[in-house]
Amino acid sequence: MMDLHKIYEKLLSKFVVDNWWPAESQFEIMVGAILTQQTTWEKVEEVIRKMKARSLLNVETLASIDQEELERVIMPVGFYRQKAERIKRLATYLQNHYNSDPSLLLSRPLDEARNELLTIKGIGKETADAILLYAGKKGTFVAAKHCCRVLMRTGLIGTDKYDDVKRFVEQNIPPDPEVYAKLYALLVQLSKTHCRNKPQCQGCPLEDACPFNRSKRK
Repeated sequence: MMDLHKIYEKLLSKFVVDNWWPAESQFEIMVGAILTQQTTWEKVEEVIRKMKARSLLNVETLASIDQEELERVIMPVGFYRQKAERIKRLATYLQNHYNSDPSLLLSRPLDEARNELLTIKGIGKETADAILLYAGKKGTFVAAKHCCRVLMRTGLIGTDKYDDVKRFVEQNIPPDPEVYAKLYALLVQLSKTHCRNKPQCQGCPLEDACPFNRSKRK
């Protein structure tokens, strides 16, 4: 019978996830968390490089930039109009409420910072938790769909509801930002390599103990 700790240890012995979210600033991670909504990280990396080349990755520049110009830059990530609006809205909020310093928001207590982020239109639970975990180094788990799929197939949970999955992880693993960041990265990596929509169970590090895989053999 697998538990969350065993899954963590098995995946940690298989995958390297150090420096999972490379970034030069907290604000870069915040912008990246919006850009990565409904797209691949490879496309986000391409856009981040473009933004850096144009010196766009600071709060005041993005608060004042013409939206159509920003849309052209971030177009490869898809949903570029919505995301441009969201990035500008976040930048303007930080400019108006935190003197353009994201660390002032991210240094607030976890629940307060999370609730505040959720008041900004376009920042949902997953995006807020990603910002708080990776930019704020807070002990909050990101219960993304990739994570839900792995945990459901391994029989640990019976739901893919965001709040339920997040609660399950946080009740079973103490709130350690480094562990949460690695666990999230490990589950995402597994979902990319083996636990896909169409699962590739052969060679999966959880293959022998996974009830989903055993059920396929019957």
